[in-house]
Amino acid sequence: MDIIAAAARLFRAKGIAGASVREIAAEAGLRKASLYYYFPSKEEIVYAMIEGVLTPALDMQRKLARMALSEAARLYLYLRFDVEMLCAAPYDCTWLLSHGDLSDARLAAHWKEREKLLVWLRARLREGQAKGEFVACDVATVAKAMLAATEYSVTWAERENRNGMRKNAEEVALLLVRGVLAEGRSLEEVKAEASR
Repeated sequence: MDIIAAAARLFRAKGIAGASVREIAAEAGLRKASLYYYFPSKEEIVYAMIEGVLTPALDMQRKLARMALSEAARLYLYLRFDVEMLCAAPYDCTWLLSHGDLSDARLAAHWKEREKLLVWLRARLREGQAKGEFVACDVATVAKAMLAATEYSVTWAERENRNGMRKNAEEVALLLVRGVLAEGRSLEEVKAEASR
């Protein structure tokens, strides 16, 4: 029984508003009353889906911030993690973000939390520029582009192929870091540092 995956299939087919709790329960192999034991409302399922991808990303950023790494290695490790984590989720977070038809205070709080992802990326880019690791760029624009690249990788990921997902995550992370890496810095050095 995977309620989140069942809800994701129905949300994709019918929209969040169009999928009923009864249909979600049936898709998950449960009775409606049993589904309420796990999730008191359909909105709680949506919040769980958002938290399921947002919380690990924020946790990884905090973990990397405490590690003695170059900004390039931090950025590479985060981007690789984010792509793989998002692609492994049983739902497409980009669809959820663009089709979420809930507009309450709790969802607004999730959007505010998501903004922390961009704040962290901007800080890495600024610090990397100050240390000579990254080229000069508009950090706000590049941070948004990086977040978009990681989130939208799920639209072409082959979820059944874990090795393929890891390879895709690696390639996306390398591409994004290569795009900002200063002359004289090599991706091989970044990967070697990240693997320690």
